[in-house]
Amino acid sequence: MITHQLDSIQSRELSVAMTGDLDGLLRQHFAHQGRQEDLTFVTWRWSHGATRSTMVLQRAILPADDERILDGNVSFTSEYLTRALGEVVPGEGFGLIHSHLGPGWQGMSWDDVVAERDRLAGAVSGRTGLPLLGMTWGTDGTWSARAWGRSAPFVYDRVEIPLVRVVGPDGLAMSFHPQDRPAPAPVPAQEATVSVWGERAQKDIARTRVGIIGLGSVGSIVAEALSRVGFSHVVLLDFDHIKIRNLDRTMHATRDDALSETKKVNVAARAIADSHTAADMTVQQIPETLLSEAGVLAALDCDVLISCVDRPWPRWILNGLAYAHLVPVIDGGIFAAVTPAGRPLHIDWRIHTVGPGRACLVCLGALLRSDVGLDRDGLLDDPDYIANLPPSERERYSRRNVFPFSLAVAAHEVLHLVGMIAASSRVSGIGPQHYQAYPGRMDVAATKRCEPGCEFEAMTASAIALAEQFGCEQAVQADSRQGMHRPPGAGYDPS
Repeated sequence: MITHQLDSIQSRELSVAMTGDLDGLLRQHFAHQGRQEDLTFVTWRWSHGATRSTMVLQRAILPADDERILDGNVSFTSEYLTRALGEVVPGEGFGLIHSHLGPGWQGMSWDDVVAERDRLAGAVSGRTGLPLLGMTWGTDGTWSARAWGRSAPFVYDRVEIPLVRVVGPDGLAMSFHPQDRPAPAPVPAQEATVSVWGERAQKDIARTRVGIIGLGSVGSIVAEALSRVGFSHVVLLDFDHIKIRNLDRTMHATRDDALSETKKVNVAARAIADSHTAADMTVQQIPETLLSEAGVLAALDCDVLISCVDRPWPRWILNGLAYAHLVPVIDGGIFAAVTPAGRPLHIDWRIHTVGPGRACLVCLGALLRSDVGLDRDGLLDDPDYIANLPPSERERYSRRNVFPFSLAVAAHEVLHLVGMIAASSRVSGIGPQHYQAYPGRMDVAATKRCEPGCEFEAMTASAIALAEQFGCEQAVQADSRQGMHRPPGAGYDPS
């Protein structure tokens, strides 16, 4: 539990996240003719990962015309502060956002320091028990952020927050502290890559922390692609180990790996160590299932996730995480049906990105609630249950796959990732993609929002505890009591 105490704040890596909708509202509020700054109070909630805690912005409590003083600079009235603090609900933090009249990551003027440290920090910590969040908006859309912690009675010190991310349908816009998260120098090994989407996008790519959920047939290829493209911080999450039957689909896996039961995350990390083009590479190996508290917490440390799982329950959790915690998820799926004689009948795959401002997996039709229930009940691992299904249903749960299918899905997932960071539909396309191997057609839909009443869209920026909400830890504990090797629904990628 992080409090308003300075040592508590300094014990964690910090970040801030907001939706594209809120970012757009704030931009509109800060838009003035002439050289005029403005401000607003906001509320936020904690989203805690394994090592990082994110202040997820909830809402702006915009000022009335008589609640702040505009004279080039801007200041708030005591009446506005009293009203705004009165609107804070239990569990919410409080922050001040103001605009500056220049681009880039903004420092603080003396007036800024006095307003946050002397006028606000004590009042906010007394009201909420949480640190004051201060943020500044630059004219080019760059955000800067800091938290104020209590180091002694009536004394508050500033802690810089190195990352602010804005998640919306137009992409993943990230603002990095120029000293704490500096842009890497150009790398000769990436010259051809940079020539496609530019140096600025490459600098953001290098500083984006990407989690790959599942390191089997698709995930192992995604890991290799990220390594060569120039990502410098990758989190690998998969509880499983290499088996003989994985060798025809899992990149870099060897017969020795199967015989020694090498973890899939270890195989991927070993390959990245040899192939990465980034000057400094960090690879975190998490040999856990997403259906565990440890798995969810590791995912929450990431800026974006690539789903390479083929089971409904883990994808349901990722779907919730994308909205509740503002960590967008790029997801892909493969379907291959064959005739009774074993001849290809129908093959297709889908690639889509989900998160705030975009339709979720359920609204896209890529995930069925009924399948999640079957997975949670363990029926998708019950051969008798599968055998008694109609033929069309058995095909849907067969999880057939071959390496060329995985190559295609992995490539498009990586393109979605790069396009999201570069904010370029010229790289990622305009929305969800559906490829049909026969006759050989890619159908592309424009990005749309969730259907009215969608429970996942309603979760947006709520920062709810997903492990508790979806029963992840309970599932693993129950499975352990039953002495099973593999948690129900935890299967990654066809094996």
